[in-house]
Amino acid sequence: MTGGPGPGAGPGTRWPRAEPSGPGGRVPVLVCGEPLRGDDAAGPAAVELLAADVRARAAVTAVGQLDLLVLLDLPADTPCVVVDAVAGLPAGEIWVQPLAAVVDRGRDRAGSGRVPEPRSSHELPIDQVLALAATLRERPPAGTFVGIGGERWDLGASLSPAVVAALPAFAAAIAAAIEEAARSG
Repeated sequence: MTGGPGPGAGPGTRWPRAEPSGPGGRVPVLVCGEPLRGDDAAGPAAVELLAADVRARAAVTAVGQLDLLVLLDLPADTPCVVVDAVAGLPAGEIWVQPLAAVVDRGRDRAGSGRVPEPRSSHELPIDQVLALAATLRERPPAGTFVGIGGERWDLGASLSPAVVAALPAFAAAIAAAIEEAARSG
């Protein structure tokens, strides 16, 4: 299977390096998550459900945890899609936000609204990695964050039933973000 590790891929599996989008290019899709930590495996599982035509427009990279250097390597106006599990939402709920909004979510959390917390095994939370990239790039990276609410994060846990049931909707949200990035890139 081109562009992905295929079913049954284990920890440490890497997809091909992200390529810039644009004419003839593919949309960088950065998939966060640890396949051995329950619902944190939702991103890689959903990417496996993407249709072949969508996969052909995407350069999927399993990043485990979002790394500042990956974001800094993206050309300035190249829209990307970041995929991860989210704490703070009901399991299976889909959350889609522009990356710039994820950078600003700390201010929202201080208010009265419910703001989920993108999480994986990150040294820094995703919003802080994006904020640092925004500072170094002088603006947030272009693109979209697509997350799914989770409830199981323990080592060795399986995906929760709510996340399993929502995987097709999660994959559809990822596909929509890829399509939008391909149009705008």
